[in-house]
Amino acid sequence: MTRFSSRNVLAWIAGAAGLLAVVTFKLGLFDGLVGAVVLCAAAVAGAYWLYQSWERASHARRLKEFAATNGWTYTQAGPWSVVPTSGFPFGEGTGRQVEDFIEGLYGGAHCSSYTYRFEYRLAGERSAEQIFTVTQTSIDVPLPRLDLIPEDVGSRILGVLGAADIDLESAEFNRTWRVQGADRRFAVDVVDPRMMELLLRHRVPGLAIRMDGTRVLAWSAGRATVGELSRRLDAVTGVARRIPAHVVRAYDEAEQQRRAEEAAREANAPTWATTGGVLNSGTYTGIGVDGDGDGVEDWDEHTR
Repeated sequence: MTRFSSRNVLAWIAGAAGLLAVVTFKLGLFDGLVGAVVLCAAAVAGAYWLYQSWERASHARRLKEFAATNGWTYTQAGPWSVVPTSGFPFGEGTGRQVEDFIEGLYGGAHCSSYTYRFEYRLAGERSAEQIFTVTQTSIDVPLPRLDLIPEDVGSRILGVLGAADIDLESAEFNRTWRVQGADRRFAVDVVDPRMMELLLRHRVPGLAIRMDGTRVLAWSAGRATVGELSRRLDAVTGVARRIPAHVVRAYDEAEQQRRAEEAAREANAPTWATTGGVLNSGTYTGIGVDGDGDGVEDWDEHTR
């Protein structure tokens, strides 16, 4: 399943073992079989802590070498501006962090990759740390969110739980990929035969693709190796380049119109609405104002 990896499952086991050790220690249960179980649980939790420390240090070293060799940059903590605001795995758990952030040019496109980490609390005591690798590239036009998830046992479970799958014209593609999005027309327009061919040819097991605003990203559970990076970059840049021109044009025109209307509202705004240093947002909303006297407030003009 896209949400899990052997490393993340191990984190759940270690978290449960740590919780068991802490609870039994608080209760003072150390005798006989219970004591042996507690020692084993503590050993599992300790071994996992050593493993994750080694894994993180080794992964960071390989990424630094990759960045130095290919003219990219590496920073230990990445900017939050690169992280989507919704959709699993983003916005989950607590203690969210962006780590081992690298960025640079790939085939002329600006790309980045990073480790996204968060924790699930277990009974308020111990945590199960979850690790994901996110690789992404930028696009010029903001697009609606669209998820392309490899079809497997996990994604079929999601379908049972209510995550609707948008069926497209290719039976082979429908067997291989699950398409999810609020705008079916957008999904049909974007995932055309050229996009299907790319996704079928460059499918990476466990790698989900998402279009979201001005980014195309790929995410998977666990820390992806540097050796897998080129395939991930091929996936996101390939998808970005194959978004049909008519889709890009339509959303670009809509974005230009939105900006023009916003600029017009700002130009006609009363001074009190945009003057700095007073209690306002600095942006004219038109709420409560009917500038042209037609009975429709300024903020609602552009929605009709």
